[in-house]
Amino acid sequence: MNEAKLIKELEEISRHVDNSKKLPGAKNIYLAAGWFSDHQEQLLKEAFTKLSANPTIAHIHVPLLHQYGGVALGTSNNTPDFEWGAMTYKADIRAIDNSDLTVAVFEAEDADTGTAMELGYSVASHTPVVSVFAGNIDEHPINLMLSFGTDAHVTSTDALADYDFFDITPNKYMGKLI
Repeated sequence: MNEAKLIKELEEISRHVDNSKKLPGAKNIYLAAGWFSDHQEQLLKEAFTKLSANPTIAHIHVPLLHQYGGVALGTSNNTPDFEWGAMTYKADIRAIDNSDLTVAVFEAEDADTGTAMELGYSVASHTPVVSVFAGNIDEHPINLMLSFGTDAHVTSTDALADYDFFDITPNKYMGKLI
């Protein structure tokens, strides 16, 4: 995990967004996703890229791009202090509160607990949630709290580019549950 490198890559993606193609009333979203493995980093970048191209999305809040004090966890030898942790948590909660909806990206093989918490908070605060369950959801079942805690789900980040976030129609989860 190299957070500083990932932050630069996400910032580069955001520089290439064509805002002239955004639709009136486009949504502001909170992008909940882990970045603690190579695959989670890949999923985060893919989701951010696809959502950035979606005309129904105006703004994407990526928590990693808004770390408290501008300090990425990896730059502090992976040992956050209490102030950093508390303020980062509060900023993430406020960002969910200020968003129209949450997009939660889960790697089926290793669902991130922080992303699960953000999904749970979104549900509790009546913020709609669209989840991506990436990977083999039959071989790696999704916890029922995650699968039922979402308003709608897709099984790949590619689907986010064309998803109509104006019409979040609930769909039935089709994978195995645990």
